[in-house]
Amino acid sequence: MSEVNPQVGAGAQPQQVQVSVREDKVANLYSNMSRVAMGPQAEEVILDLGMMMHDSQRPEALTMDISARVVMSVFAAKKLALMLSQALQRYEQQFGPVELDIRKRLKQ
Repeated sequence: MSEVNPQVGAGAQPQQVQVSVREDKVANLYSNMSRVAMGPQAEEVILDLGMMMHDSQRPEALTMDISARVVMSVFAAKKLALMLSQALQRYEQQFGPVELDIRKRLKQ
């Protein structure tokens, strides 16, 4: 993977930077729910990932157990949003629309 990294200054040429990806410390998790909020700093976005489950003590209630929290800059968040959008467009082109209304999904 490479990314053009512009340098500051008049007449500076963009520089190719090689980025290596290490996956030896990755933690895999499954998430069926997410929550997005702005962080306490003006340029932070907080992404919570977790599982939405029925509460055995209260059948009418749902509980979201948060498994991971990612705090990122607004720039990284926008890149993530664009990449997710592109991935979902490719999925829908191949398999059809993703229905968000659970009542409509249950009828299918």
